[in-house]
Amino acid sequence: MGTKSIYHKIVSNTELINFLSEYYDFEIVEANSNTKDYFFEVDDKATIIAQDASGGAFALYGYGDEEDLPVIFISSEGQAGKVGKNFEEFLGIMISCPYWRDLLKFSGNGQLTEMLKSQFFLEDEVLEDFPEIENVKNKVISLLSINELSKPVETLYESMVSEPYVLVLSLEGENFDSLFNTFLVTDNPLWKNKMQ
Repeated sequence: MGTKSIYHKIVSNTELINFLSEYYDFEIVEANSNTKDYFFEVDDKATIIAQDASGGAFALYGYGDEEDLPVIFISSEGQAGKVGKNFEEFLGIMISCPYWRDLLKFSGNGQLTEMLKSQFFLEDEVLEDFPEIENVKNKVISLLSINELSKPVETLYESMVSEPYVLVLSLEGENFDSLFNTFLVTDNPLWKNKMQ
């Protein structure tokens, strides 16, 4: 199913819009290419389709068929990266791993092994906050008519490191940092205690 149909399915369904906003911090906006409103520029075209509560932006990157365009996330803190090879893949990652931002934060500078370690703890934290998240996930997947990803963490990692590399710049012309951060699982004191 192409991006256009998925995107239109979302924007025409209030229940879906509410689920994505409340549980996944993914607030649909009217599609536009005015990246300067979000304080960034790219070396190609970026069509902003959603934002998060902190002012970060989700955009389709490049020209061509919408369903084939990668999804980039530009944080409000000067970090950016390719978080899905296409919109359907990104939705699959986000729905399976609502904590995907923290997977990247606790990646030890882009190590898949660290991301997989942190998944265990992040999953527990999400279940504590949202015990109904599994039902929400199944409902959203059903409403979108997409397949559940079998390895969402690996899929996110592959998207981040795969070509094409996306160059995101501040309005002053400086490169945004990677969404991969240097934190390790052992840097989180709560997680470290659980490991002992």
